[in-house]
Amino acid sequence: MIDLRIHHRTTYRYRQPVGLGPHRLMLRPREARDLKLLSSDIVVTPNATVSWTNDVAGNAVATVTFGTPSDTLVIDSIAHVELSAVT
Repeated sequence: MIDLRIHHRTTYRYRQPVGLGPHRLMLRPREARDLKLLSSDIVVTPNATVSWTNDVAGNAVATVTFGTPSDTLVIDSIAHVELSAVT
């Protein structure tokens, strides 16, 4: 078996604080016969409210809403998966 940690970071910088609308994030790997999701975490800066749903295809979708304007937006996602596919 292969043990993987996937780290994805996206950073946006603005010249001045901007109001951030809701963001839809699709960063969590979908489990399958040969892929087991061991853990998943998303950290968003500035502080935000994160709510989870699934779309019609079974993908996990995080909707992130912000309370204050910011001159920086950072979306940091870490997933730990176990891959059992034969190579």
